[in-house]
Amino acid sequence: MRIMIVASLLLASAAGAQDSINAERPGFSSSPLSLDRGRWQLEGGYQYQRIGSGVDAQAMPLMLLRYGAGERAEVQFSWSGFNRVDTGQQTIDGNGDASIGIKWQLTDDAATTPVGVFASLSLPVGDDAFSSDEVDPTIGLFWTHNGRVNLFGTVLLSEFDKETSIGNAIGISLPMSSRCGNCGAYIEYFGIHPEDGGPQHNLNGGVTFLRSADLQFDVHVGVGLNDRAPDGFLGLGAAYRF
Repeated sequence: MRIMIVASLLLASAAGAQDSINAERPGFSSSPLSLDRGRWQLEGGYQYQRIGSGVDAQAMPLMLLRYGAGERAEVQFSWSGFNRVDTGQQTIDGNGDASIGIKWQLTDDAATTPVGVFASLSLPVGDDAFSSDEVDPTIGLFWTHNGRVNLFGTVLLSEFDKETSIGNAIGISLPMSSRCGNCGAYIEYFGIHPEDGGPQHNLNGGVTFLRSADLQFDVHVGVGLNDRAPDGFLGLGAAYRF
């Protein structure tokens, strides 16, 4: 599972133009659109979380490297990077696991409701505190809807440390002022439902700024909606296509 303290929260862009960068951050959801054949894209950032009871967590660089491998298909390599958890009594540092995956875009770029599917395997290269020491699978479905109201969502089925979890999300892209023609914004609900234990419910929102057709910056904030979720989190990052 894309565990909260060690993994990125990913964004699905509800716009769909392939002539501009389409990033998978900063929300929980991911874009259903794949990169064009032969293109690379590097994404990353920093995230801080207040888990609760005085526990803070940080992670960076939350790296995602994407490559357009073929018609409507891309290969992905991700690594959460360095993680730090401060409980107030002790600090736990370490590197997280990496993963490799592939995304298939099932519909045309211009479809009213683009849909994509995803499959990945984790690589247990992280330190003990941040790794399951297993090769864990994840499968997912990503979608957006472009209409009077632009919506997006994600469903993920994952395994971590021999525990299965379901993640689901739905969000809405928000209109921005004409003064910021290169800006985008969203609000998103996402939940994590582990096999053992109750669900976590979260609400997050963010803003993206398109510096050029190939470079995007972002910032996001979020809050937990129940006791099992983190009290709050914030992050910032960037994506670059080359």
